Amino acid sequence: MFSEAKSKHMPQPTADLPTENKEHRIFINDQGEGTFICPACNKGVIRDLSQFSDVQAAVRLKCKCSCGNDYRVLLERRRHFRKSVNLVGMFFFQDSNGNPMKGLIKIRNISQSGIQFSVSSMPEFEVGDKLTIEFTLDDEDRSQVREAGIVQRIQSNIVGLDFETTDHYGRLGRYLFQ
Repeated sequence: MFSEAKSKHMPQPTADLPTENKEHRIFINDQGEGTFICPACNKGVIRDLSQFSDVQAAVRLKCKCSCGNDYRVLLERRRHFRKSVNLVGMFFFQDSNGNPMKGLIKIRNISQSGIQFSVSSMPEFEVGDKLTIEFTLDDEDRSQVREAGIVQRIQSNIVGLDFETTDHYGRLGRYLFQ
């Protein structure tokens, strides 16, 4: 069904390419499997991809569907799909003296396991600190979300926060998978 392609010989997708020529992302689950969905006929097939789990470089594959369509995929080894967004919200945090602090955030992307946001200046919190964030989704209901998490990364004014839980059965879960 698929063959490994060398990334230096692989043409890069561009916005003006037809859908069939764009590179599609395949997420590898905890069992080392990925679901391939043909962009032409929407037929899906699950394949064992564990042979690629330890590969450090980007893995691009050329696939051939039983309908005859050829398409390209990029294996994504992140735990969860990351959705690009442009949302505004607030963070809440207690500093080392117990003083409550808050500030505005601009959410750049969100996944089941965490969120990436920017703040207007270098944050006063540090990696390992617990934050609570509140924001409004851009869904039809303008749903309010409140999540707690631990700061995992700070690069300049960009912050990566891992949620305390990955179980999102409410509004956030529906939003991520729509």
